[in-house]
Amino acid sequence: MITDTIYEHLKDIQATKIKNIISTATIIEPTETLSSVINKIIRNKSYDVFCINGKTTLSTNILSLLNAKNITTMKVEPFLSTIPYVTPNDSIQKASHIMTHYRTREVPVVSKNKIIGVVTAKQIIKLLSSKDNKWIKANLIYTQNPITVSTDESLSSAKRIMTNKKIDHLPVINKEKIQQVLTSAHLIEAIIPKESLGRFSRGANRVHKLESKIGNIGSTRIPQCSPNDNLNQILKSMLKTDTTCCLVSLWDNLQGIITFRDILGLLASKIETQIPLFIVGMPEDQQDIKLISSKFEKTLKRLQQTYSEIHEARVSIKKQRTGGKKEGKFEVTIMISTSHHAPLIYKSIGFDLSEVLEDLSQKLLRNLSKRAKQRSKTSIRKMGLPIF
Repeated sequence: MITDTIYEHLKDIQATKIKNIISTATIIEPTETLSSVINKIIRNKSYDVFCINGKTTLSTNILSLLNAKNITTMKVEPFLSTIPYVTPNDSIQKASHIMTHYRTREVPVVSKNKIIGVVTAKQIIKLLSSKDNKWIKANLIYTQNPITVSTDESLSSAKRIMTNKKIDHLPVINKEKIQQVLTSAHLIEAIIPKESLGRFSRGANRVHKLESKIGNIGSTRIPQCSPNDNLNQILKSMLKTDTTCCLVSLWDNLQGIITFRDILGLLASKIETQIPLFIVGMPEDQQDIKLISSKFEKTLKRLQQTYSEIHEARVSIKKQRTGGKKEGKFEVTIMISTSHHAPLIYKSIGFDLSEVLEDLSQKLLRNLSKRAKQRSKTSIRKMGLPIF
């Protein structure tokens, strides 16, 4: 039960208070133009920006802003979404759950109804790098078969992939080899109008840039590792190159990618059930937590009656924050680890979390029950028939 072992190994990191790792937040006003906000992001080298409206903390990030149609004149307010905050005495685990649940890299730290800073994914990764993680291998955490683009594709094509798939990194291929990695930060910096341009020429310049080829836009300093490299090596290389991803390759073939979100997934919460249940991106709502634990505890108990080889279950919950009509959708993935097979992965998306969980439970029961029946069929050897 490797997840259980990792959970125990990282307990001290999970419980660490964030008050000693607070850094400066990028603060905006809802009335600012997107152009102004993006320039702040680029200048401060941040990914998320924040503001407070009454007692509500709001934020947006680079990936959400890629959906904008008119960067020059449009206000940022339609792209702002509510996000939970942490206090200086909250734990790193709480901050990491907010990051994974809301697809952010920074969480606002609030005191006396004022944003006093942020805790970032990079800061948490620095703490993780201080541990002895040599037994945690890349093949335990990487995302397999990442989407790629070619240097001949347009920036608008890359933008469409990022916004549709909710990803920030696209490995770029030239002549069947990885040339660089294009990120959402590269993309938004490439299409932002230059301040020196006139008001009417800015829009035309943006359209022209979006239709241009990716070419050499992106970073060539992306670290690479093999599936058997350990987490300490990976964290060290990412911190040294100041990058947000690491490519996983085997014999010059791209196998996967490791991002901040993949690493933060190691800080899962454990719910005590008959079959160990771990949750990545734990929601803030206590009712949702009870719903998740009760739903999957019942489902896993039923599965264990016919499929006793289940070791543990891992649930990942993400909430879409797009600044569009899909805002608020839950994306839930469950991975079942067994003794003799590759992990079994099931995914469902919807606006109602209870309906999403019910859909996942039914998928699990149907598919694993089929597997159990197939295993229980009498073999040819037992039937006494000749074997050829």
